[in-house]
Amino acid sequence: MSICRWVSLDQPRAVIGRHLEDCEDEHCRGCQPCTDVHCRVCSMAHADGTCGECLAETREALHEIARMCGALPEEVEARGTEGEAMFLLGPVADPEARGHLEASVAAGRVPADYLAEAIGETHPVWILGTWDMCWRDALDHDTAELVTIAGAVDYLDRTMTYMAGFEYLPFEDFARDLRRCRAHLEAVLHDGEQRDRGAPCMTCGTPLERTWGHDEKADGWKCPRCNRTSTEAQYRFAVAHLHREEADELTDRDMEIRTGVRAGTVRVWANRELVRKRRDSGRTLYVVEDVMREARTRGLVS
Repeated sequence: MSICRWVSLDQPRAVIGRHLEDCEDEHCRGCQPCTDVHCRVCSMAHADGTCGECLAETREALHEIARMCGALPEEVEARGTEGEAMFLLGPVADPEARGHLEASVAAGRVPADYLAEAIGETHPVWILGTWDMCWRDALDHDTAELVTIAGAVDYLDRTMTYMAGFEYLPFEDFARDLRRCRAHLEAVLHDGEQRDRGAPCMTCGTPLERTWGHDEKADGWKCPRCNRTSTEAQYRFAVAHLHREEADELTDRDMEIRTGVRAGTVRVWANRELVRKRRDSGRTLYVVEDVMREARTRGLVS
């Protein structure tokens, strides 16, 4: 399977080392569009459905939601019953109330953003409960009599591996909602402590600053020094790139992109105990220093 790279948001991924017939750029790393199927969540890894790394990250987000929900009572005790933590600790709005609000939004009586604020679409009970019902219905599993966070987490965790390859329900939307819910819980539990500073700017190295738009799609990041802006998707790509270039340990796929040593070769070296490896959150990480040492020994890199 070919190695491909990200080109831009409006272009397909390109195969590294392969070029279109009319390519005249001597510095081009490869421009032939990649025709392999890609992960439904990250759109980067070659996978039929969801790649193992995105599956592990989604499962981790689910467990983090459960853990942070357990921390909400202490947050309420510390900050009082009038805050966001108390709202998240309580029940979510009922479906009938949501139906009335949706009708009001459709009729133009209330603004569309009021729906999310009033119902609480980042509420863990709403997120987990809605997806619990959706997956049970799609997979023809028995419906729970009472939706609870513990029950939904247990069911979604047990079923997630199968869900990741199920083609008739968007696993990518499920993963996105879990990330949003986790981020909201993190913001509530660390209210007043988080700093809206991000990774270094890829142009000048200055830490990026968070910018807020009129909706989620308009949110992004800006460099206070060179004034370059980036969307959330571009920022996440930059963070992933920065991590891949500076990390001491990488997955076999990221190792291949960084060093040029094929993922299968990395796994073989690890099995021969030439490269150290360890498990972390469902992923296998390999030591970059060991891979580079073996690659130089074999003349694969200079």
